[in-house]
Amino acid sequence: MAPSVSTARKKDETRAVVMDQARQEAIAKIREAVASIRANAEDVGGRFPEEARKIHYGESDARGIVGQASLVEVRELLEEGIGVAPLPVLPEDAN
Repeated sequence: MAPSVSTARKKDETRAVVMDQARQEAIAKIREAVASIRANAEDVGGRFPEEARKIHYGESDARGIVGQASLVEVRELLEEGIGVAPLPVLPEDAN
């Protein structure tokens, strides 16, 4: 009867499986968070910078918004003290 010997290959394969499972779980949690944000926010599209400013300066009711902004617009918002953050694009969403 041959002894059961743990080889580097078996350890690497096990590690790869564990890492892939952890990656899939992390992506699922991020996907849930993004879905929750989108479900509880108004999509203002390209009007995002304008709407963010209105909310920040009290010209519009405070509410969650999502939309699009260029890097220049995002930089300007941040310089004005308006907190913004990008929503991640997940691998399956890019297709």
